[in-house]
Amino acid sequence: MKYVKIMMLTMCMVFCMTAISFASAFQTTDTKYGTIGSEGIGGSFAENGYNIKIAFVPSGSQMTMYVGKDNDVIYNAKFAYHKYLRIDQVYDNNSGKYAYIIKASDYMDGGDGFVYLMGYDTQKDTWQVYVNPANYYNPLGKNADPFIYESDGDIVLAYFQMGLHQPAQEYHFFWDENSNWFGYKDYGIVQH
Repeated sequence: MKYVKIMMLTMCMVFCMTAISFASAFQTTDTKYGTIGSEGIGGSFAENGYNIKIAFVPSGSQMTMYVGKDNDVIYNAKFAYHKYLRIDQVYDNNSGKYAYIIKASDYMDGGDGFVYLMGYDTQKDTWQVYVNPANYYNPLGKNADPFIYESDGDIVLAYFQMGLHQPAQEYHFFWDENSNWFGYKDYGIVQH
């Protein structure tokens, strides 16, 4: 009887570890970053047999984001001008979904800018803004900057305050095939 319990416990542990490893599916596949100069900045990303081009072109206190699929412009929007840009292409191993974490900032280490999770919707043949931090509750107030990043297979929206071991409000996102959109889980305030 003792050996049966040990075998059952071992099988349960293996199942749990397998389930955890399959739950985390996103990974960063490509990154482009740099200073947004007078000529603008952009990057090109391979995605499912076509080419996604993302560019920011400044004009005074604003800049325009252009997104192209192959040779067609599929999206453009105006944003406040920021000096630095970083684009991380992320890929979901389970569904094959690509998305882009787009961050613009006045500082090399982030903050004081904007961050979005965007991507190409193959069903609607359009560019989508999947996660806009302005649409999520930030209980830490205006001194907590939003960051979106990939961590251990999750896409995380976190509101951080500056300082060592400060708490952060976190949302973890996953691709939901049924809704053709990102779902999320609210982790609440997490101590770092």
